[in-house]
Amino acid sequence: MMHLKLFILLLLALVSAHAKNSRLGNFQNREQLDSQGKVFLGWEFDLETNLITFEMEVETTGWVGLGISPSGSMVGADIFIAGVNPDLSTYSNDYYAKEFSQPKIDAHLDWTVIQGVEEGGKTVIKFSRPINSCDDEDYPIGDDTTRLIWAYGDTDEIKYHTPDRRGTKSVKLIGPPTPELELNGLDKFEMVLNMEMPPFETTYWCSYYKAPTLLSKHHVVAFDALLDGLASIKHTHHFIVSTCFVSSDSTETLDDVLGNYTVESGYLGGHCWDPEPAVPRPRVRCDQELFVWAKGGKMMTFPKNVGYPIGNSPAEYYMIQMHFDNPSTLTGVAVRSGVTVYFTNETKEQDAGLLAVLHTTSPIISVPPNAEDYVVVGHCGPSCTSWGIAEVDGVTIFNIGFHSHISGRKFKLRHFRGNQELPWIDYDDHYDFDFQTSHPIKPVKLMPGDQLTTECTYNTKWNEGKVVVGGQSTRNEMCITYIWYYPKQEMDMCESMYPALLHGFDFGITRYHIEEDAVTGPLFYIDDPAYMRGPYHETINNFKNWTDKFVVDYQRQHRFGRHSGGCEKRVKNEYLEQFASYPAQYEVFVPDDACSSRRAEGTRKFDFSGILQTLIICWITLVLAQFS
Repeated sequence: MMHLKLFILLLLALVSAHAKNSRLGNFQNREQLDSQGKVFLGWEFDLETNLITFEMEVETTGWVGLGISPSGSMVGADIFIAGVNPDLSTYSNDYYAKEFSQPKIDAHLDWTVIQGVEEGGKTVIKFSRPINSCDDEDYPIGDDTTRLIWAYGDTDEIKYHTPDRRGTKSVKLIGPPTPELELNGLDKFEMVLNMEMPPFETTYWCSYYKAPTLLSKHHVVAFDALLDGLASIKHTHHFIVSTCFVSSDSTETLDDVLGNYTVESGYLGGHCWDPEPAVPRPRVRCDQELFVWAKGGKMMTFPKNVGYPIGNSPAEYYMIQMHFDNPSTLTGVAVRSGVTVYFTNETKEQDAGLLAVLHTTSPIISVPPNAEDYVVVGHCGPSCTSWGIAEVDGVTIFNIGFHSHISGRKFKLRHFRGNQELPWIDYDDHYDFDFQTSHPIKPVKLMPGDQLTTECTYNTKWNEGKVVVGGQSTRNEMCITYIWYYPKQEMDMCESMYPALLHGFDFGITRYHIEEDAVTGPLFYIDDPAYMRGPYHETINNFKNWTDKFVVDYQRQHRFGRHSGGCEKRVKNEYLEQFASYPAQYEVFVPDDACSSRRAEGTRKFDFSGILQTLIICWITLVLAQFS
């Protein structure tokens, strides 16, 4: 009998040890949800079983809660609350919040607690939920951004959590994982701007850097933003790292042109739009984009067989275009912002390239006041992909980054071949301005003659009845998709826009001109009609005919009308004009309805591993009780 008791105690210890070792470190996906390091979340998913499993660790001995929300607030959120009782048993429930109040218990309980542990002043809860339960009161988890809400209490009484014990976090729960990379052993160099932020609402600052001299080919395998201090994190909206080059017929070298204008040499740079820059721009171009980081972005790592080629050159220079956002026009704010580039001399199988597909950033993007779902599109038509993709077998897209400003709500990158729409390359129905990260996708083949269309959806209700205009400020708008692919091609930009002349006709604008501004870039001025005379971004609000009919017609023309634009091979200084629109009479891609197929199956698979572990512990506890 004593041997049996010892065996059971040993078995219990093994099970408990497994429970402790199953903490966040064993999950491939991990996030710190709060700013103080008290709330952590790990997760993994299985698309075949339609199940996502979470483990939440919180510095509390009370209840913990996690919710999936359409907007980052309680309204419409699907919420799970759980904890550990004094007798070490767990409690949990599935809730639904209709408004900012105590959530109600969901009629269909789709969250399942697997295990709960409370020790060392921390509570760890492991639980699961269907990725899409097909329950109207459960929010489906997609491949796009998911907005999590979290909260916890200091006791097991479920009541208001107070403002310091709650928060929200945008993450990508589903999708290909970021390629793992061992940084030890890699070479790296930093390009950092250490200066006082200019006292303007919006600043685009361009600075120049010389890379280490590499006489043989190397590959960049990762980029990471370097933001030192809270001021840098708060005010650095985005930055673009670009490669500099001189014309192929020039007798000058990059050292000749840029050698005295680098940050390393003491020159911190200047306003990107300065009409009289110190840097001799006509003799050098720095516009082949290499890496784009935006607010909320994370380290970007390449797949194991892919890298961005550098080296094999006597000198390489880069420019960083830094966008500082300073809405209160603060003075005396020191910032230290830049990028760390990780590279290796172990060359990869594939050279990566970066392509931007966009609607030209200009006042042609004029989003109506109080719009909720206005769509702007940018096409890269068949003529451009035929011209820009030299590979007969096409290129493979492996990573996507969407970029807009505070009016942006949704993104979609659509893919056409002839008159058939293929599955969307990527989408985000919950775009978050504060979570703009390049992310891996399931590889997609892009062929010469295909068409790509970027769709951006905006909401302008925040702007107090005013038009939101395309431009550089975070309160203006952009519509850009950055596409990483291999093998690298020469085309690096593809843009379109509704024709400027037709756009002017919509508002009765008969004459305008453009003025250069060192801080904000080119400014459009309306000359006629007289009642709209002045800076476009201001006086367009004098137009008062925003009737429902006008908005419908305006949206139809700008979205579905024929666009002008082109594509560019910047290093070669070659540009191809294009006229593009959606393909004529195309067959629309419709995603599968997972809920209809699941109802037809009539069954749902569950993960019993955690439940089985709990049953074993209960059985052992009952047996041990008989010996006491």
